[in-house]
Amino acid sequence: MRPRPGRALIARSAARGAAIGATALALVLSLASSARASVVRDPACGDAVFVAGEGARRFRLPHTAIRAGSDSVWTTRGALVRGRDYLLDPLRGDLRVLAALAPGESLWVRACWLLDPPPQSFARQLYAPAPRQAPEGAPPPDTGAAAAIARPATGRDLGQAPGGAALAVSGNKTVAVEFGSSQDAALRQSLDLAVSGTLAPGVELTGVLTDRNLPLSAQGSTQDLQSLDRVLIELKAPHLAASLGDVPLTLTAGEFGRLDRRVQGVRGEWSQGGVRGSVAAASAQGEFHRMQFAGADGLQGPYTLTDREGGTGITIVAGSEAVTLDGAKLTRGEGADYVLDYERARLTFSNRRPITSASRITVEYQYALTRYKRNIAAASAGVERGAVSLFVSAITESDDRGRALDVTLDEADRRALAAAGDAAALAVGPGVTYGTGDYDSVRVAGDTLAYAYAGPDSGAFSVRFVRVAPGAGDYADSSIVAGRTTYRRVGAGRGSFVIGRARPRPEQRQLVALGVSAGRGALRLEGEGALSRRDLNTASVRDDADNVGGAGRLRLSLEGAAPLLPGRAGVQFAARSVEKRFASFATLERPFAEEDWGLPVGADLEHQKRGEASAWWRPAERAELRGEFAALSTADGFEGTRRRAEWTSDRWIMLRGSWLDAEGTLAARRHPDGGRRRAQFEAKRPGRVLTPSLRLEHDLRRTPSDFALTRDTGDEWAADLASGSAARWRWSTGFGERRDRHEAGAITVTRARVLRAGGETPAGRALGASAQLQRRIVRDEGSGARATSDLASARLRADQPKWGLSGEANVEVTGEAENRRVRALSFVGAGRGAYDALGNFVGTGDYDLVLTVSPELERFARVATSLRSGWRFGESDAWRGSRVEFALETEARRRGELRATDVLLSTGLALVDPALARGAIAQRLEAELAPGSRLAAMRLRAERRVNADRSYENFAQTTDQRTGSLRWRTRSGAAVVIESEGRVQWQRATQAFANGAAFSRAVVDQVAQSQLVWQPNSRVRASGTAEATWSRPLGQPRFTRTVRLGPDVGLAVGARGRIEAQVRRAFVTGPAAVSLLPSADPAGAPRWEASGRFDLRLHESTTFGLSAGVKERPGHRTLTTGRAEVRAFF
Repeated sequence: MRPRPGRALIARSAARGAAIGATALALVLSLASSARASVVRDPACGDAVFVAGEGARRFRLPHTAIRAGSDSVWTTRGALVRGRDYLLDPLRGDLRVLAALAPGESLWVRACWLLDPPPQSFARQLYAPAPRQAPEGAPPPDTGAAAAIARPATGRDLGQAPGGAALAVSGNKTVAVEFGSSQDAALRQSLDLAVSGTLAPGVELTGVLTDRNLPLSAQGSTQDLQSLDRVLIELKAPHLAASLGDVPLTLTAGEFGRLDRRVQGVRGEWSQGGVRGSVAAASAQGEFHRMQFAGADGLQGPYTLTDREGGTGITIVAGSEAVTLDGAKLTRGEGADYVLDYERARLTFSNRRPITSASRITVEYQYALTRYKRNIAAASAGVERGAVSLFVSAITESDDRGRALDVTLDEADRRALAAAGDAAALAVGPGVTYGTGDYDSVRVAGDTLAYAYAGPDSGAFSVRFVRVAPGAGDYADSSIVAGRTTYRRVGAGRGSFVIGRARPRPEQRQLVALGVSAGRGALRLEGEGALSRRDLNTASVRDDADNVGGAGRLRLSLEGAAPLLPGRAGVQFAARSVEKRFASFATLERPFAEEDWGLPVGADLEHQKRGEASAWWRPAERAELRGEFAALSTADGFEGTRRRAEWTSDRWIMLRGSWLDAEGTLAARRHPDGGRRRAQFEAKRPGRVLTPSLRLEHDLRRTPSDFALTRDTGDEWAADLASGSAARWRWSTGFGERRDRHEAGAITVTRARVLRAGGETPAGRALGASAQLQRRIVRDEGSGARATSDLASARLRADQPKWGLSGEANVEVTGEAENRRVRALSFVGAGRGAYDALGNFVGTGDYDLVLTVSPELERFARVATSLRSGWRFGESDAWRGSRVEFALETEARRRGELRATDVLLSTGLALVDPALARGAIAQRLEAELAPGSRLAAMRLRAERRVNADRSYENFAQTTDQRTGSLRWRTRSGAAVVIESEGRVQWQRATQAFANGAAFSRAVVDQVAQSQLVWQPNSRVRASGTAEATWSRPLGQPRFTRTVRLGPDVGLAVGARGRIEAQVRRAFVTGPAAVSLLPSADPAGAPRWEASGRFDLRLHESTTFGLSAGVKERPGHRTLTTGRAEVRAFF
């Protein structure tokens, strides 16, 4: 078989490149070995490299106390001049660049510093005796001499800053106008401000304010505090603290008045002796909600979070969440316990926290407001005097009726809200509009009019839907098509949506709580009462008679030496009552507490009457026996009792045993009985060599139901063996089994077996490794179906700083899921689409691709691998910073079980395996040799990227990109730099539709570029660039030849200005250029491309900038862009 021309060309290019690269590498390594010399460097001198960001002009050096005259700063364009191009504060190490820096441009700084710098502040304090008091009627004594010297505690010179005062202020303010041929003129502004330091001894001030790309009001400022991206100002004193901006609002006293929110506003706290207090007023960033659910076997995520009505598509307020798993609070982070996508409200657990069907997950969070602006205020105070303490707190939260967010309310809407009262169904407006829409009208069940989904913009009606209580609607959500949720009719009283336009009801909630605690000897009494008011519609005076509710609790405890028994003992009696109308700002019960009473998950346990009696006995240290009896009555009519006992011991062997027995009835259900019986036993023997452990559990739950007797039984045992406390090598292994039986009319029995193993090498060594593995096998005993899920992580690390060698390898295996997605052709009208009827991209067609997202989840196993190794070498000025690095990253998401080949996914397998939902591979070999050399500064790079996406049911796309480049830089004296680069790139892309057209294209690009830079000083810089490109798709004999030529000029204008300009002219011959994937955007380089920038330093801390760009292509409209800005630094 004859080889393909494209592959032969690539093979020949790769062979030549490999030979040249090997020869150059051998030459460079031989030069490096000969260039090694024993150079003794001053430990108080060094270099620092910074990368300029957008608008970055100020940099903090890694050291303070810079020696005078030792600093030098330069960029790739040449050296900068102190006093004209940059300013340096040698005391604090603050560098401010006055010259213009492009984003991503590197800045080098070389300086020397004091190894042991002295303190930056010194306060001289003088003492003198206070003047004596003059007798009555006598003239005042002469205090002239003493007045000049004041005691620090009694007076000071107001013309001088107090001792210890030191503030550091930094930041910038920018106002700009953006314009262009394809956009309207827009006014932009940004502000970055940072303040830190002390105002006086013991008084600290910290502030951060960021405000970017926001419109200005007529007065030149943003509209409100929420318009700022980030603002935080904190003032701390010995007995006082105040915060402004993004602050946490937390109240912890008592149980009924607790509060934990992320808000934007002001907060103050004070404390003196036994008196404390706090006040806060803010705008709420979101609405609080708690969601609890059970996990799924082998599914680490993502789990979608919803609003309080069950709706999706919300945004989580960053940092507002609290996640617990089986009662344990988790930590956010990829290397920790979970990752939360705030924008899409999706929660994914790391493999450190295996998720099973027995996992109990609780998430408390705030989601972004979509109804009204919401304000919140809170105040609390407390007093402690000996054994007596008293606290009081008040909270109010209300929607601003005049500031609706996602809707516009007219007078008719306001009248409808006033008449609706608290009924959500009465606050729904008309939701059907005749005209182009997604729905058509149909007749069902005789003459009943309904609406059915017809496709994007393919129906005669635009229909909107509103969520109502489950079982109160006629429609249910179906899927997401083209980014919009679709709905289908399911019958009267069977859905959760009705047709209509939502009129959001403004709400208000208020709460006052008072608590007292007193003790005398072994006796202690604690009480708390609270009163709340919640108005579900402040726009209406109807239904306001049921807004007020109350709650109260009492607790009496006695603790002391146990009579007739060794150790100590105690008893406690508690009672609480929470009315159904009481509305707290935080949840009152722990997660999944309803299961301990035999209630289903989600049942209302907040509103209840409960009495408890408990006793405990500690016969010795670290040993305790506890018993409890409780009776419960909920607002929904459930009545039950609960008995519980627990024994813990942590002496020679760690023991924990617990027993729970609860039973109750819910008379409103057809099957009213509920209850729970649960027994647990845990034993662990910590040793110096081995640590064995054993865990047993039996759990039986019965829940009231209208449909069938519901019973869940779970039996589990697990045994583990781990290394002891004296072992340097840590390891553990374990095995467990769980059997679950679910009865709800039908009976389902599953058995799960889990095998665990892990280990870790001693810390602090040059070579380190760790690994964790868990395999879970779940078998359905009825059908015999079997499912396997794996969780694994491995890490290998090696460091040898003496030789400059480093390496790291990471592997992670987990199980995830995604919504099923379909890309389908949809007719959108003659000439209104970009595809033809077969799915071919034609630019102007009658069809478009429409994305449909199903609520059904598709599971897959995921493995991600990364390998990195590097060698840094070079001691001389020419070779310092030389490096050779290799990186490999792969990710495989497979339907079904993983294969061993997925750990190091090959490019060939990723491109052809249909069982891979997604595959991604990145390989990169890079070498930078002699970066400081004047004759041979080289950079070699070889890279390959492969991506395959088969996550759609009827569409697949793969891309394969290979690139090789060699860059050579020489310097002729201090003014001339020549840089040349050669690059070869091969790309292939394929697209395939099920029962449709397929597309495949491969493109080869060969690029040669050379640049000559002349910069005699920092005021003048000129360069010329020549670039030649040969491009063609495989199968086309002729190349598209493109030659781009043009100058780059930088010129100082006076002492304060600078002009930068770039012009490129492209000459194209041969066939027209084509893009790798079909696109409406033109391929190839523009014929003319130019950009320019003018910067003028108006003041030492103020600059003006004007930039513009233009692109011109034959047959297309010329595009122009521009920006004018004024920036002030402080």
